[in-house]
Amino acid sequence: MKLKTWIPPFIMMATVFSLGLLVGPDETYAAWEKAGITPDGNIENSGIYDDLSSLVYFIMALGGFWIIGCLIFAGAKLSGAQGNPQGRTQGFIGIAMSFVGGWVIMKAYDIAGWIAGFGA
Repeated sequence: MKLKTWIPPFIMMATVFSLGLLVGPDETYAAWEKAGITPDGNIENSGIYDDLSSLVYFIMALGGFWIIGCLIFAGAKLSGAQGNPQGRTQGFIGIAMSFVGGWVIMKAYDIAGWIAGFGA
C-alpha cells in the first residue's frame, strides 16, 4: 500500500493512544462505577442488558421491513421476467433469500442470547 493510505489511520491510532495516556486508571474506574460496572465485570444491575434487548427488538423490526421490501422487489422481478428464464430464476432466488433472511431475523434474539452467554 501507499504511504498516503496509512497516514489517516496512524494519526487516529496515535490520537486515541495519547488520549488514553491522559486518562488514568482512577478516572476510568470512576466512569465504570458511575455506569454501574463493578471491577469483577458484573453488569447485570447496570441496565445494559435491557438496552441491548431493546436494540435487538429494534433490529428485528427493521429487518422485518427490509424483508417486506425484498419480497416486493423479488416479486416485481418475477412478474417482470415475462418468459425470460434468467429473470424468473432471479425472482425465485430473491424470494427464497427473503425467507432465509426472515428465518435469521426470527432467530436474532436466540443468536443474541447465545452470544451474551459467552460472558457467563
